[in-house]
Amino acid sequence: MSYDVLTMGRVSVDVYPHQVGVPLEDVESFGKYLGGSPTNVAVASARHGHRTAVITRTGDDPFGRFIHKALRGYGVDDRYVSAVPHLPTPVVFCEIFPPDDFPLYFYRYPKAPDLEIRPEELDHDAIGAARIVWATVTGLSQEPSRSATL
Repeated sequence: MSYDVLTMGRVSVDVYPHQVGVPLEDVESFGKYLGGSPTNVAVASARHGHRTAVITRTGDDPFGRFIHKALRGYGVDDRYVSAVPHLPTPVVFCEIFPPDDFPLYFYRYPKAPDLEIRPEELDHDAIGAARIVWATVTGLSQEPSRSATL
């Protein structure tokens, strides 16, 4: 299968408060959403009818399973999303202070699984055949994802 858009890099579970204008310490309930810029690009592309896939890694945990389910629900191919057993899936919290203040708090410790994307795991034929390959520069921050991204 060839893709119109193939993205690579960060993925997360974004946790947004149901209360607007309330600091996180006072929020009483949250919603859980799919996040990460390459993931968002793939979802937007799929919503416009394009064949899309994401190359990333998650933890081997309930949030990683949520990511697979959400990607498939949006029509994004998740075959290149794999788990790293010893790392948790990243979670991002947001505060909402309209009109223009939306602090983000990233929990990617001890290391985000997407930084464990390895060159030998890549489907070079699929990457070469994709019309657009979109990758984050976060993957360049450390090995092995640096080599995989390059």
